Amino acid sequence: MTTQSIKKQDADILRKEARQLLDEHRNTIRKQAEAMLSKSGTDLARMSGADIEKLLFEFQAHQIELELQNEELKRTHQELGASRDDFARIYDLSPVAYLTLNEHGIIKKANKAAAKLLDCSKEALVNRKLGRFIHPSDQDSYYFFIHDLLMEKNDQILNVKLGIKNSVAIHPACPGFTLIGCKRQFCSYNSQFTCVELRGNVNNNFNNDIQICLALQDITEYKYSQETISCLNEKLEQKIVEQTRALTESNLDLTRKIEELKYSKHQLCEREAKLNAIFNASIEGIITIDTSGFIQSTNTAVKTIFGYSEEELIGCSFNKLVPPWQIKKQGNDLQSYLQSKVGQIREVDGLRKDGSVVPLDISLVKFSIDGTTYFTGIVRDASLRKRQEQLEKDHLEELAHVSRICLVGEMGSGIAHEVNQPLTAIANYSQACLRFIGAKNPDLEELGDTLFKIHQQALKAGQIIHRMKDFVSPRKVFRADTDINSLIEDAVSLCATDVKQNNIRLELDLANNLPVVTIDNVQIEQVILNLIRNSIDALKDLPQKTQRQVLIKTHMKRLDQIEIKVNDSGSGIDEAQKDKILKPFFTTKPTGMGMGLSISRSIVEAHEGVLSFNSSPEDGTTFYFTLPVKR
Repeated sequence: MTTQSIKKQDADILRKEARQLLDEHRNTIRKQAEAMLSKSGTDLARMSGADIEKLLFEFQAHQIELELQNEELKRTHQELGASRDDFARIYDLSPVAYLTLNEHGIIKKANKAAAKLLDCSKEALVNRKLGRFIHPSDQDSYYFFIHDLLMEKNDQILNVKLGIKNSVAIHPACPGFTLIGCKRQFCSYNSQFTCVELRGNVNNNFNNDIQICLALQDITEYKYSQETISCLNEKLEQKIVEQTRALTESNLDLTRKIEELKYSKHQLCEREAKLNAIFNASIEGIITIDTSGFIQSTNTAVKTIFGYSEEELIGCSFNKLVPPWQIKKQGNDLQSYLQSKVGQIREVDGLRKDGSVVPLDISLVKFSIDGTTYFTGIVRDASLRKRQEQLEKDHLEELAHVSRICLVGEMGSGIAHEVNQPLTAIANYSQACLRFIGAKNPDLEELGDTLFKIHQQALKAGQIIHRMKDFVSPRKVFRADTDINSLIEDAVSLCATDVKQNNIRLELDLANNLPVVTIDNVQIEQVILNLIRNSIDALKDLPQKTQRQVLIKTHMKRLDQIEIKVNDSGSGIDEAQKDKILKPFFTTKPTGMGMGLSISRSIVEAHEGVLSFNSSPEDGTTFYFTLPVKR
């Protein structure tokens, strides 16, 4: 059936209803007129002509009135037909699906939207039950919905799925959108079935029959959107929970770090307090300056050393504490000068507040704070050390003097023999001279040669006595450039007699072209003599047939050191004596004091050298010491 035939059918229904209304109205008027006539009891036969005319006039008036009313009804009927046509057109063209059911749920009327929604033509929908279009899972809900409508006679709303499958399976607002990872189980209307909302009420038609009016709205997209939103909310809540957990953990970690920072800050404050206490309690002065030489901080010991308070020094140049001649040494480029002295301990002079000069030991440390370079100087008053060193030098010199006297006492017989030889020669040459003079014709040339020999022997005896006098006399330390080989030969000459008397073979293995050393000749000669005398004492008690040999050797140990070795072929030193042999007051000699080797080691160390030994029964004993060459 076409749309035009449907409209014609609706118009015929409207005209039929209007005609029925008009007939009902006429019947009502006729009955009213007959009732009036019966009540009036008027007998036309008895009425006069005037009454009959009046009655006819009234009838004509009523007829005209009825005709006017009939015209009004026709016009109303036309307007009602037009209105009904408009309603039918709006009803049919409405985007909302409308259905009219009877009390048994059978479709009596449907519009285009309903036909499209139910995927069926309007003609095919008529006289079919709506329940057949409802999904089986919602059948019970639907029949309870119809029952409630019929019983309660008020508006009802129900959401159901239609048994018609969809072909659309994506979000309508976002093509390609999927809910990946969503745990919610989507119901069938999200992609398979159409979900509709039923809004219904009950009324009676013109035949007074019960009819159910339903409005159906497709809410599939809405439901899908709701499910999407719910799923997104779940994911959002899950993410919020995870983020909250992460933030909680981060907050706990941050709280823990804050506590650690507080503890570290507390420890830092305590450490700073300790460092400040140590800084100010230090007996050494601590001065911090920048690269321009301006003083940034000092400790309490600086006032003790220089006499200036911290307030008097902060912001002042470091040159305030340096004598003028020291300033000339450092030059104009202070930063380069300080950089070259970092890590070294140097002896410098300082200038006190009262103008006096104080000897200092200073070491520099370089550091940076926020990209700014600073130098910190550790300053130590060296006055006490200098005095102590001088006392130790004086004491060493006294001990060395006593040791030399003892050494000369031990070499007394040899010295006497050395002096006796030139004296005997002088006596013999003197007798010869007397004989030459007593002769009648003295040989003056021979007499002159004899007198020259007397002169030479006298000089020799004088040199021996003078050298022994210098060796044993108290004196101040005096260092000079010396050829170490010549000094060894002089020392050997003093021991030559003892070497011969004890049948000892003394050999020299002296390296050629050795650089000079800056030493105190008497002190180093004392060391060499002491080592030679110890070797003689170790060899003189050996059996007569045993080889007795002393070897003195010199060579370059390094580029800046000369090593002197004194080796004997004796029986060596006992293992129990090796740890004590260099200690004071330890001796293996019956009449020794035990100070010779101790003093010798002190002398060598005062000359920046080292004295040591090695010994074995097979190789004898070797004492050796080093001396730095002249710089």
